[in-house]
Amino acid sequence: MNQQDLDNIIELQKESNSRADNILFISVICQALLDATRPKVSNERTSITFIREEATAWFFASIGVTSQNFEFICDYAGLNPTKVRDFASYVINSDNKEEVRSKLNLILKRKRNEQASKRN
Repeated sequence: MNQQDLDNIIELQKESNSRADNILFISVICQALLDATRPKVSNERTSITFIREEATAWFFASIGVTSQNFEFICDYAGLNPTKVRDFASYVINSDNKEEVRSKLNLILKRKRNEQASKRN
């Protein structure tokens, strides 16, 4: 993973502000990226394959309810849907999926911790 990869991930985070609803929706996007990039393993359950395929399709649907749902989530996350699709394509086709997954998990963990500290 190079600096540009990290910058792309951080840009997604920075584009959303720290309101709780933005954090919820950015977390949905990050989780979908994690699902879409989950490593394939031999003899994996069909449900895992289905989740990976559905997450990938969610990013790239151009018409219908799935596309509307994706755009709704991006809008409420405060993110440009085209930028998110471009980033998702980059991540899904990356040779460094594990590093990207690690960074996404760190972002999600940090967002959860921020929200927990605000409640206390």
